This record gives sequence, structure tokens and C-alpha cells, in this order.
Amino acid sequence: MKKSTLPLQNASGTGKNQNLGKEALVKLLRWHFGYPEFRGKQLEAIQAVLSGRDCFCLMPTGGGKSMCYQIPALAKKTGIVLVVCPLIALMENQVMALKEKGIAAEYLSSTQTTQVKNKIHEDLDSGKPSLRLLYVTPELIATSGFMTKLTKIHSRGLLNLIAIDEAHCISSWGHDFRPSYRKLSSLRSHLPGVPTLALTATAVPKVQKDVIESLCLQNPLVLKSSFNRPNIYYEVRYKDLLHDVYADLSDVLKSSGDICAIVYCLERTMCDDLSVHLSQNGISCAAYHAGLNDKLRSLVLDNWISSKIQVVVATVAFGKDVRIVCHFNIPKSMEGFYQESGRAGRDQLPSRSLLYYGIEDCKRMKFILSNAENKKSKASNSQEELSKKSLTDFQQMVEYCEGSGCRRKKILQNFGEKVPASLCSKTCDACKHPNLVAKYLEELTTACIVRQKAGSSQIFLGSSSSKVNEHQSSEFWNRDDEASCSEEDISDSDDDVVDLAAVKSLTRSKLIDEKLEALQRAEEKYYQKTSSDKQKDKLNKNAISDTLREASKQRLENAIKQAQQRLGNLKIEVDKSASFLENECYKKYGKTGKSFYYSQVASTVRWLSTVNSTDLTDRLGTMSVSPSENSLLETETSARQSPLVDGATEITRNDLHVSVRSEAYVAVSPPERDSPSTMLPPIPSFSEFINSKKIKDNRSSASEKQSPNGVKKNPEKRMRLQ
Repeated sequence: MKKSTLPLQNASGTGKNQNLGKEALVKLLRWHFGYPEFRGKQLEAIQAVLSGRDCFCLMPTGGGKSMCYQIPALAKKTGIVLVVCPLIALMENQVMALKEKGIAAEYLSSTQTTQVKNKIHEDLDSGKPSLRLLYVTPELIATSGFMTKLTKIHSRGLLNLIAIDEAHCISSWGHDFRPSYRKLSSLRSHLPGVPTLALTATAVPKVQKDVIESLCLQNPLVLKSSFNRPNIYYEVRYKDLLHDVYADLSDVLKSSGDICAIVYCLERTMCDDLSVHLSQNGISCAAYHAGLNDKLRSLVLDNWISSKIQVVVATVAFGKDVRIVCHFNIPKSMEGFYQESGRAGRDQLPSRSLLYYGIEDCKRMKFILSNAENKKSKASNSQEELSKKSLTDFQQMVEYCEGSGCRRKKILQNFGEKVPASLCSKTCDACKHPNLVAKYLEELTTACIVRQKAGSSQIFLGSSSSKVNEHQSSEFWNRDDEASCSEEDISDSDDDVVDLAAVKSLTRSKLIDEKLEALQRAEEKYYQKTSSDKQKDKLNKNAISDTLREASKQRLENAIKQAQQRLGNLKIEVDKSASFLENECYKKYGKTGKSFYYSQVASTVRWLSTVNSTDLTDRLGTMSVSPSENSLLETETSARQSPLVDGATEITRNDLHVSVRSEAYVAVSPPERDSPSTMLPPIPSFSEFINSKKIKDNRSSASEKQSPNGVKKNPEKRMRLQ
């Protein structure tokens, strides 16, 4: 049943400086939200903005920041509250919750249909809009058209408050700096007289000052609450000491019962793969990241909120009533970790933060951060300072994982809080099981030395002069604009390259040469090892098992089914098509290991989510193979067939090629094209490619010496590594 706005006896005025007493505000709180009293600094913030004063509010995640602008929206009889939010998922979540309580709220984003947007704009253009809260992204406010609309609403006296959620994103010193937030500084000049409420859960003193200055807050009321989250239990587990990290995570989720959980990953590919592993272990879950289309993301969010799925494996943060937040990779900063882990227990009930820390994860992050810095030719002093701060932030996360002291204390000290010894009360693994944690750290140090990653217990802190990518992917970063050097581009076997990029400061040309040599050595070692004992592949963590291939095939089947529905139920034999596409991925990257194979499968899934019927037909309907490939296909016919069915095989004796022609799976097949089959050149190994390139370069230089008059040579095409 939709609730009407609660009438207030002392709410007869509509002026900007209208003040409501505590009793009236508490009455609103109980009527709409069911809470008996305000918590922390909520009441002070609400009374400040209702009186027309700017306010900076620093509250921990789960401290009730949203109530500081939702109650003022209900306290006014007319007008709207504009809420700036960095993530569409967060906006959808809050608007859905408000609508369930009978509160008129909407959001504007690119994911909505034109019809919905037009309806919202018509309401805003009316003399008395029915909306109480309107959620928008900072990118929308930066557009001239929407700013003009806000100006008109303001001129009619209908803009009561501007609330900027996650305000730390405006500061370049914050862990989630977002350039579009900087443009919010123009709100004060375009919309004078409207109180501004800046809210954040993670802001060190320097960031707090930067937020207040950037938003031009005038004599703001500054409210700060403790960062302590007493209802969260903090724990770290070490991947290198676990037999199977996927099984361990599955056991944690299963043993927790029927609860909501979020698992954070740094890479989209890891989100997809982890979701597959958890599903195979009987856990209801789905992946959520920017690589999915808008319709699928909304469906995942709706299913998660409605408890149709139990776990979301994500790269971004959203949701409430979460019992477990798991980080499958080490976060880039303590502020980011606190923000994301704080999604657990926002309802004040006991919850859990679990972080899986691995040597490889730390090494990868080290490579990414240092490699991004190597790409910078020149940097200003401010950029250098930011790089040093980012490196310090990452070191704090490593200390959090590798240290034996109280984890809660480390978090709070990062935000400048003085922590008494009795605060934790055994609500972290380091305080509850100190001897066990010390044992794990000793074993981790031993594993680190054995694998020759570092000479001390700290894996990352021993290296110096490494700087950090200023375009880090973070909780509130627009992941469609990710840096070109992403985690997905790294091979598990590039150990030499990692060390070179992290330690040495070389010229660009010399660094490339050394990287190529290191890759060549790594490949030679790989083939020597596999040829000496192929049985070891079963124990090799980087080997692609039959189970993994079946899981990948299942992913491709699901993607093909979605493509069928999107393209109008095309007649495609899903099983054979998935086998064909998986076999393509395996033949292309089967020898390079999981990382490249993972990426290729994920790339194919993303291609299926956007492909048109013509391209799908071309890929599945026609194919030519070389004789060497044909023999391979014949041996795998029973398990992995080509999606070409009812086809006739013609053997041309003159060129000894096999031409396979068939009908495509779609109902209306494209006309067959007669084209001569061609013999594709064999794909060289990395070593063969480098050696052939060197021979060509030597021949080229020799020919230049012999023909000084500049005799033209036939151009040679370079072979591309697939």
C-alpha cells in the first residue's frame, strides 16, 4: 500500500529556511522508514540543510547517509531534492527501495527507455512536480541541456537541496577520483542559494578539505562520525596456502546459509570465471560488470535484490542487507577496501569481510602500477605526488594482509582515529586466532622465498621507485574507460618481464627488447618442461583441464541462447555451436595457459552479446580448414563437432585441401559463395617469430649496403600473432 506524505502541523510554510522540530522529523522517520530514532549525526545534518546551511557529512558505510537527504525531501510540501550518485546500480537500488515505501523517486540514466525519460522530464517541467527525489549521474549534470532544465526548476523555487553522494570522488587526492565530479563545482554559480549536502564514507583530512573547497561550500556544518564498524568481522585468507581457493570460497558461502553476498574482483574476466566456478559448486550466483549489456545488468541486479540469486560477483559496489563481502583480489587502497567491505552489515547485523590475498595478485598489481608509470614520459609535480600517494595506499593494503596485528586497528588508524587496545574485542582473525595467523604468515614467507619472489616476508614493500597508474579502476570509476594496461593483459608466465618492468628504469626501446627476450626464454622453458614430462600438466595449475573446457562451453551455450532470443529466436544448434566456438578458443590459446584462454572465451561471450545475425551466420555457417587441422577435427568429432551440420565434404586432389560446405543454422541462410580454398600458413611460435624477424632485419640491412642507389624491394607482410 502506497503511503501518503505525512501531514505536519508546523510544516505550513514553503520557504527555504523552514525549520522542523525534532519530534516532527522523527515522526516522518517512523512513518516512512519504520526506524524509532535517528542515528549518529543524522538529525544534525537534516536540520542544517532544512535551515538552508551547507553541510559536509562524513559517516561510515551503513551509517545512514541517505537518510540525511531523504527526510528533507519529505519535509517540504513542494519541490525536489537532486541527488548526484556515481553508479547507476546504486541509483537503481535506492529508487527501487523508495518506491516500495511509496516515496516518489526517479533516476535518469542511459539505461532507461526514451518513454520513461520523457515522462520524468514532463513532470519536472510542470508547475508542481510530483517527484520528491531525482537521482542523476555527474556526467548528466555536466551537459548544457540538463543544466538549463535545473536552472528553470531553481527559478521557480522548486529545487530544495543538492545532495552529492560519495563526494570524495571530486578530490584528486581521493582513492576514487572521478573527473566528471570536478564539474560539479559550477553548481554553486548556476544555482545560488540552494543548500548543498556533501556526503562520503571515506575521506582523510586532506580529501575533506579538498571536497569543501571544490564544491564551494559556504560556512558548512562539518559532521564526522567514527569509521569503526563493530558488527563486521575482518579476516584474511592466503591463496598460496590453500589447496583450492575456489572450493574454499564455495565452502564459506555454503556454510553461511541462505544469505546475500558480494564477491569483488578486479577484472571482468575473473568475474565471469569465478561465477562459473561457484555455479558448478551449487551456489546461485551471477556476474555483474560494465562488460555486460544494460538489460542483462538490470536483470542481475533485480534477481539479486529479490533473492532469486544469492551471490553477485562484481567489479562495482551496490546493495544493502549483505552478510558477506569477499575480495577475491587485493584492493588498490585501504580507502577502497573500507568502502567495499562496508557494504556488509549496513543494517547493523553481524556480518563478515573476507579478503583472499595471493602472491601472484600482489605481483600483478605491482606490474600494472609500475608499467603505467613507465609509459609516462613527463609528469608534473602534482602527478608525481599523486603517484607516490597511490603507491603508499597500496603498501597499506599489503601491510594489512601481511601484518600480524589487529586488522580493525589498521583500518581506523588509516583514517586518523586513535584506537584503544580493547576496541576490537576479537572481531578480527588476528585478534581471535593470533597464533594461527602468525603460523600462516610464517608459511607464506617460506613460500615467498621458495618461489624467489622476494627476500623477506613482505612481497611488495621491498621494491622501490615504482609509481602508480593515475587512472586506476575503482569502485566508482567509469570502467568503460579503463586504462589500456589492464590486469587481463598479463600472462602468468611472464615472471621475467614483471621483474624488469618493476625494478629497472630503461629507455622504451631497450625495455621492449628485454621484454621480448624474456618472453622468448619463458616460452622455451615452457616447451622444454612440457616435452620432458607431459604427465605434469595434470598437476600444473596453468593447464587447461577438460572440466574447465566444459565450463567454458557451458558459458558459450548460455551466450548463444541469449543471442538467439535477442535476434529473434534464430534456429541454431546451440550445443554444436558452443563446441565449435570453444574449440576455436582452445586451438588458438590452448598452449599458452589459462589466462589467455580465459580472455579469449570471455571475448567470445562479449562478442555474442552484441553480434548481429549476419556476422553470426558467417562465423558459424562457413569454414575452411587445412589438412593438418582436418585430422585434428576428425579425432574430436564425437566430443567437439563443428557447428556445420548436413554438410558435404569435397576433397580436391589438385591442392589437397579439404573444403567443408554446409547450411548455416539460421532459418534463412545466406547464398553460398564459390571461392577457392586457400592454404593458411602455420602460426609460428613466439621464438620462431622473433628469430624470423631478426633474419629479415639482417637481410634488409645487408641489401641496403649492397645497393646504395636505393633499389626497391618487394614488400613483405608481417604475420600477426593470433
